[in-house]
Amino acid sequence: MTVFLRLCSAVVALIVVQCLWSPSSAQAQTFACSGAAGERMVGHAPGPNGQGGVPLCMSDGSGGGGYAAPTRPPVLTYGAFAAHIDATDIWSEGNQRQAGVAERIALEACNRAMGGGCESGEWNDSSMAIIRDQTGVFFHAWLGEGDAERRRVMDLCSSRQELPCQVFKTINANGRRHRPGPEARRSYAVGAWVQGTIADGYDRKLYLASGYRSMEEARPLAIAACLAANPGRNCQIAVEAGGTFIQTVTNDRGRDFTVVETSVERARSAGEIRCRRDGGTGCEVQATFDTRQRGLFVHDFSRGAAG
Repeated sequence: MTVFLRLCSAVVALIVVQCLWSPSSAQAQTFACSGAAGERMVGHAPGPNGQGGVPLCMSDGSGGGGYAAPTRPPVLTYGAFAAHIDATDIWSEGNQRQAGVAERIALEACNRAMGGGCESGEWNDSSMAIIRDQTGVFFHAWLGEGDAERRRVMDLCSSRQELPCQVFKTINANGRRHRPGPEARRSYAVGAWVQGTIADGYDRKLYLASGYRSMEEARPLAIAACLAANPGRNCQIAVEAGGTFIQTVTNDRGRDFTVVETSVERARSAGEIRCRRDGGTGCEVQATFDTRQRGLFVHDFSRGAAG
């Protein structure tokens, strides 16, 4: 056979195979025959010198094996967040295609802003709820499987305080990055009062050191102010908070309270609940203090006034 005739034979064989490959049905995909059940031979792929080579088969739809079209691996989208105990916001990164990248970026951004000490979490192809308690501490809960984890975390968080915890924000894995500014750093306040009852010398005043970089910085100032006003008495820490609000409350039984919450409105509501739980018939919600406000303050529960 001449070279020309060999080429023609190969072309004819290829045309026959192409005709058999026509995608006239959903199963019209050919593959090398393997002898498995459900295969039907439809032709041969041209071999060397134009001769018939590899037998080609199609699935006849009878189900016992046959060819399964290769599937692409799923494309995952990763998101992550990073948080710091001294921050009132979180850092987030999303829309990454490789595990670990979003978490590394978010963590580096948080540590760069806060000087280290950040913690992080990563997930893919879903959303994450960031939940905040009354002290401003963050919890996270995956929003898959009917939202069961979010409800569980929310219930556990809320069981420890007067008002239900809040969903601070919801982050999708393909969401945009978020970078808080310097305002996210907490300012702390510590309040002290005289230890014991009125009979023991309690003067019904709260001595508050507010707007400081840490509780360690504010504690001795609050204690010192209390001791200076009450020589010979023992003073103790009454409240500590950062990035939140301190609510003062008293009731008709002469009991004084402090409550911490994330907003003025929530602080006042939580103060009323705490007061009523004590059994008093009358509650007086008094001054609210913003821990970001710098200074030394004295709140007089007997007068409902701060000095």
